[in-house]
Amino acid sequence: MTSKFKKGCLWGAASGTALICALAASGSAHASGFQVRETSGTLQGSSFAGMSTLSTDASTMFYNPGTVGQYKETSYSVGGTLIMPVAKAKNIEASGGLVTNTQTFNNGSYKDMAQDAFVPNAHAVWKLNDQLNLGVSITSPWGLVTDYEPDFAGRFYGTTSKIQTINIKPVLAYRFDNGLSIGAGPQIQQMDASLARSVPNLAGAGEGNSEVSGDSVDAGWAAGINWEVIDGTKIGLSYNSEIKHELDGKIDFDTAANALGYTDRNATAKVATPESITFGVSQELSSQWTVMADAQWTNWNSIDTLTLNYDGDISPQAGTQSSTSDEYKWGSAWFASLGARYQYDDNWSFTGGVAFDESPIKTEYRNVRLPDSDRYWVSLGAAYKVADWAAVSLGYTHVFANSARVDETDTFLGSYAADYDAHVDIIALQANFKF
Repeated sequence: MTSKFKKGCLWGAASGTALICALAASGSAHASGFQVRETSGTLQGSSFAGMSTLSTDASTMFYNPGTVGQYKETSYSVGGTLIMPVAKAKNIEASGGLVTNTQTFNNGSYKDMAQDAFVPNAHAVWKLNDQLNLGVSITSPWGLVTDYEPDFAGRFYGTTSKIQTINIKPVLAYRFDNGLSIGAGPQIQQMDASLARSVPNLAGAGEGNSEVSGDSVDAGWAAGINWEVIDGTKIGLSYNSEIKHELDGKIDFDTAANALGYTDRNATAKVATPESITFGVSQELSSQWTVMADAQWTNWNSIDTLTLNYDGDISPQAGTQSSTSDEYKWGSAWFASLGARYQYDDNWSFTGGVAFDESPIKTEYRNVRLPDSDRYWVSLGAAYKVADWAAVSLGYTHVFANSARVDETDTFLGSYAADYDAHVDIIALQANFKF
């Protein structure tokens, strides 16, 4: 037993190190807002129904620390998700403002500004004794990549946008004799962010490009309960705190922008990943069938106004420009899922689910960086037990998104309006081990 535990610890440490490197290098895609929900191949197949109640493998622990106490064995999961979004703009209408009136704008349509992403994850739960478990989850729960060509008609409002995170969540959980499990722990989160856009010649001719970037490491916490009320019936409730990031970085201008009078500066900004509350129920209908339902409320009100502060004047315009601000005014949003799991035989199990994913972005504040809208999920999954100690999970989701209207106007930069159509295909693969 000691040998297995040591091997498991070494495997988990090696996997975690590899995953951190992969997460740092990977681009991320978003669910609603800039959330990356894809942390489990098992839950992917049910549209994340069961995320607050299931403890089938270690990958299900991320959303509810309370489930960590329900694991009967030391368990490990490692996997990755391929996210393939498509977002096209049509009916583009753009025109110049006071300082962009000599620029050329390509109206009509834009092929695709979304970027594919591979998002890895790793999870481990160690059985300490009959009632106490320790879990660790390494994920990338927040992220965004959008990228437009240099001649994009809305380039003065945004071109490339990137947000990448690494989240490490250690959890200690205790299981009572009545089936109640309580778990809690800190979240240590690293964030890298960069935003690029074109900048105009204030004399009315020519343009360049700018990119502001920064990073930070900050912390929050998470807690939850998971309770098997009676045999076959589980309820779950969890809370993930807001994490306030203080980004430290710089704003860089390309050679063309420098020639126009723009100046590189150090930059700082404050941004927060939002708090969330998740609750759900799962019910075994028979030895083969389990149904799950979950709902999650995310408080995106933390995304209000993004202010970038510089250590000096960045612009050649009259007066000073030592800070810039963009209004987002996001609201809270709901995610609700319903799914089922079917145990076909000792080796095979299958899942399916549907979900509604509400956008936190109001129409009047929707922008070119994130033309988000309400979404609808349809998912299928399968798991195969390779051996008593190993299994593989595969999940697939297709996400349908409502059309989204972007309409931005600025006296100096001009106007940009377009209709966006989007959909997403997601494939998640997970390897699970028990000792």
